[in-house]
Amino acid sequence: MTQQDPAFTSHFAQVLARRERELSALLHAGETIVDDTDAGSHDVTDFKDMAAEQTAATIDDMKTEHAAHELEQVLAARRRLQDHTYGLCIDCGEPIDRRRLEALPATPYCIACQAVHEYADSAARR
Repeated sequence: MTQQDPAFTSHFAQVLARRERELSALLHAGETIVDDTDAGSHDVTDFKDMAAEQTAATIDDMKTEHAAHELEQVLAARRRLQDHTYGLCIDCGEPIDRRRLEALPATPYCIACQAVHEYADSAARR
């Protein structure tokens, strides 16, 4: 089965559309929770409670940031489906292994190019 096969395209179009809906719902639910918690008053006097709330808020922020980033990747993958470049690495142009696409449908890179990006990211953080 090639990357241009209609069954391939249809399968991943469905997978990506489903993930887009899930992420959009997650982000919308996160906005609702933030709006609801902002409306109430907080009478926190215990430092442990304050620390727990702050930790929970930080984790929620990180989850929201991750979901927003993944949604961007999903939308980009759906655009690649439309222009018939889905399944090809955006760096080297080689086909991305089908097993990798099944595990990470929005991935834009083959394994080799992903490793290069991860190495560059880790080197930049040092």
